[in-house]
This record gives sequence, structure tokens and C-alpha cells, in this order.
Amino acid sequence: MNPVIVSLVIFLITYIIIATEKVNRTVIAFLGALLLIVFKVFTLEDAIGYVSWETIGLLFGMFIIVAALSDSGFFTYLALITARMLKYSPMKIFLVFPIITFLLSGFMDSITVMLFFATLTFELCRMLKIDPIPLVITEVVLANIGGAATLVGDPPNVILGLKLGFFFNDFVVHNGPITIVAGAVALGYCFLVNRKKIKAVGDVPLDEIKKMDPAAAITDKKEFKAGLIAFAFAVILLTTHTYIEQYLHIPLIVPLASMLPGFIMLVFMGKKAEKIIVKIDYEVILFFIGLFMVVGGLEHTGVIKVIADFVSNTFKDNPVALLSTLMWGSGIASGVIDNVPFALSMAYVLGDLAKIIAVPALSIMVWATSLGTDIGGNLTPIGASANVVAYSAMEKKGTIIGWGRWIKLAMPASFLALIVCNILIYVKYIVGWY
Repeated sequence: MNPVIVSLVIFLITYIIIATEKVNRTVIAFLGALLLIVFKVFTLEDAIGYVSWETIGLLFGMFIIVAALSDSGFFTYLALITARMLKYSPMKIFLVFPIITFLLSGFMDSITVMLFFATLTFELCRMLKIDPIPLVITEVVLANIGGAATLVGDPPNVILGLKLGFFFNDFVVHNGPITIVAGAVALGYCFLVNRKKIKAVGDVPLDEIKKMDPAAAITDKKEFKAGLIAFAFAVILLTTHTYIEQYLHIPLIVPLASMLPGFIMLVFMGKKAEKIIVKIDYEVILFFIGLFMVVGGLEHTGVIKVIADFVSNTFKDNPVALLSTLMWGSGIASGVIDNVPFALSMAYVLGDLAKIIAVPALSIMVWATSLGTDIGGNLTPIGASANVVAYSAMEKKGTIIGWGRWIKLAMPASFLALIVCNILIYVKYIVGWY
């Protein structure tokens, strides 16, 4: 059988099954990789070679730290202390909680952020007797926009950055300012359309609510402090690793910047480290490994190059149209299918595209694609993993959001954010700052 056809068919079937969410996505990704080997598209050694171990290492290190923080009660503590500072005002909570998810998602997995914030938001809204759905959707929208700001904020950024040679500071400098403006516009829209609904229905037991002690949410003070210190050091190393390599001649590659603080923290935790290790999201890591192999099959057989050639020939004389197509195409596609496999496919396309055309530069194509992929994931409940987590958390609490209600609020907010990003990417291209 023709290896090109086999790799394409296996890739498409894998994509479709992942999108339906009927079967565990990790199982499907690995099955796809194994079938590529069985049908001799490539060898096992070739398959392993297509795995970006830098990406796996960075995610693993961050997962260790986030597991410690979540296990110690960090997210619950943060939400409760913030609500207290805001005097439990529904209006203030509606504005501030999404800002917190925006900030947190820039530095840690948005899945973990929303796993805790969706549940806490529901409970807090129940006590304050307000509808939790608009706030939860707004939190997810801002979390996905915030995730676009940094290398570690969203899995698509990790893939695009490390496979194409861009680091933490690159994303912060170029995507960071754009996401702040886009996030402000999206939050402003969500607040304006829901401002009349953000009010209590019935008597609110404020005395009972005020008795809640945020400090009681911390289940392990040692783990809490160790997690925060490790997190701080990971961020510092991620922002300074290039200077450390250049001036101190220490080979501090990106994965080590997160793994070193994580494993040092585990050593100091002693036997408690076992509790943290079992809570690491290994399924996501395995999913990435399988996915790298499946998409690697397209690269191995030349399918990616054909796609890159087509895009190059279509937009070779119109770089502005190319940037807009990358952003909006990525955004819309990510609203329909999981943005992680899509980002991996685009990493190969952009890599090949950069070899064919000189204008626009690879860097600005990466910024346009990452913004579109991350923000476009907001369009539907299945567009990004954070959406699925929040949607499921609400269902477990007996509250069904529904696709209609999700799209009604998230889609206009996301389109406004993408319009802002498109304009600012265009400005960056015109002034040559990319």
C-alpha cells in the first residue's frame, strides 16, 4: 500500500475518533502510531525520533509542580482569599475571577486551573445565589486567552515553541501584550451582556459565608510552600535559561528549567513525594507521545510538505492574507477539533513553509497560529481541554450548560478577541516587530 495514503488515512481516522470523544484519546493516539509501524510507514526508531522529548520534559516538570500545588489546596485557598478581599460582591467576583484564571493559565496548565475554579465558582455562586454558568464560561474564555501569552500556558504553545525554536521570553514579549488587550475586550463583552444577571436571587447568608476560613483550605503547609517555591524557580529559570547557557555555560535547556525545581521539590518532600507523583497527569504525557508519532507519519511521507507548498503558492504574494488565514483558520479549526493535535500538525506546516518563503518570517507566523489555536478553542465546549473539564465539572454538580448557551456567550467573545489579535498582528508586521 502507498505509505502516503496509509499515513493520511490513519491520521484522519485518529483525528475524527479523538474529536468524537467516544474512546480515550491516548489509546487512539497510540493505536494510530502502532498502525503506522505495522503498515511499514516508518520503523519504531523513526517513530520515537518524531517525539519532541523537550516538550514532554517541560510538561512533565510543570505537571509535578502543579500537582503539588493542587494537592496542597493552593487553588481553593486562592479563590477563597480573593472572594473575601472582594467582600463577596457578585459584580467584583465576575470581573476578578476570570482575570485570575487568565493570569494562572499563563504559567500553569489551564486544565488544572479550570478543574478547581469551575467547582469553586459553582459552590460560591450557589451560596451567593447567582447563576454560575456565565461566570464559568467567562473564566474558561479568559483562561484560554491567558494561556496564549506564554510558552507554558497552553499545550499548543509548548508544541509550536519548542518544535520551531521559540522560548518563554519570546512568547511573553510578542503574545503577552496582545493577549492582555484581547482578554480585556473579551471580559468586557462577557460582563456587559451578563451585568443584569449578576445579582442574587433570594436572601444570601453572608454571615455564614464570611465564616469560611481560606487558611483552612491549605491541607499541607509544607507542600504548599514547597510548591510555590518550585513554581517561582521554574518561572525564573524559564525566563533566564538562555542567559545562563550563554554566560555561565551551563546547558540549561527548557525541559530542565521545569524539571529541576520539580524534582528538587520532590526530594525535600521525602515520603510525601509518592502522593504527588501518583497525581501527575501521565495520560496527557502519553497522549502527546502517541500524537507526535501519528503526525510524524505525515512528515515522514511528505504530506506536510505538500500542504506547505499549497499554502505558499496561494499566499506567496500576500503575506497579510497569509497571517490572517493562519490565525482565523487555526481559530475555527480549534473550535471543532482538539487544538493539541491541530497545533502539532501546524508546527510541521510552518516549519516547511519557512523553508519555502522568506516573507512573512517564521516568528510572526507562529504568533498568529498560536493565538488563533489557543483562543479559537473557546468556540465550542470541546475546542480545548479546559472547556471539557469545566463543562464536565458543572454537569457533575447537576448544572447542564448546553452547547447553545456556551456558543451564545463564548463565540462572540472569542471572535472579538481574534479580531483584536488580527489587528495587532497586522500592526506588528507593518512595524517589523516580530
